[in-house]
Amino acid sequence: MHVTIRGKTFDITVDDVLQVTEQVEPEPLVRYAVALHNRWYPPKQVLSLVTGLPVAAFTTQDAYRLMQRLGLNIVEASSLDEDRGNPS
Repeated sequence: MHVTIRGKTFDITVDDVLQVTEQVEPEPLVRYAVALHNRWYPPKQVLSLVTGLPVAAFTTQDAYRLMQRLGLNIVEASSLDEDRGNPS
């Protein structure tokens, strides 16, 4: 999928997302969470990893929309159990 952020175009696939997050621990969740590798990741962390852009270069909504368009399971972090249980 082609996406343009700050004038730069990226071709991002679910496989790209899975590859760059495989060995990375999730940062603390803020508003949203995306399920990857049986863990919850902040969408901005994921988008930053896959593009190489700093998280300040795009909005949470940019990251949220891309995760949705890729078909990834994304939820509001407040809907998760207190222990941030594993995604099912």
